[in-house]
Amino acid sequence: MWIVVLLVIGVVVALWQVILAGLVLWAFVACIRWWIAFAVARPSHSRRPVQTRPVAKPVQSRPVARPVQTRPASRPKKPEPVRELPSPDYLPRWTASRRLDTGREHAQWQETFDNAGQ
Repeated sequence: MWIVVLLVIGVVVALWQVILAGLVLWAFVACIRWWIAFAVARPSHSRRPVQTRPVAKPVQSRPVARPVQTRPASRPKKPEPVRELPSPDYLPRWTASRRLDTGREHAQWQETFDNAGQ
């Protein structure tokens, strides 16, 4: 740690003139930027801007009302045959074991299907 501190002190002692010149240059640039921002960029009140020709503003009017769009009449759908749900005692209960059995049944069906194609 002491070596780093001694190196930093040595660099500052060796380059004090360059560091001082950098600080002076930084202050000079800051002053120039301030002068540009406040003195040069602000137009004086004695000069008036030159206007080549007057710009005509468009006349504002009420917007034209568009006609209301109505939804097209819906076509009657073709009647579908009535499907009744099976009785509630037939419907399977999706428990974890039922899902496991379903996966096993599907794997067996897939294997049978793949073998039938050969």
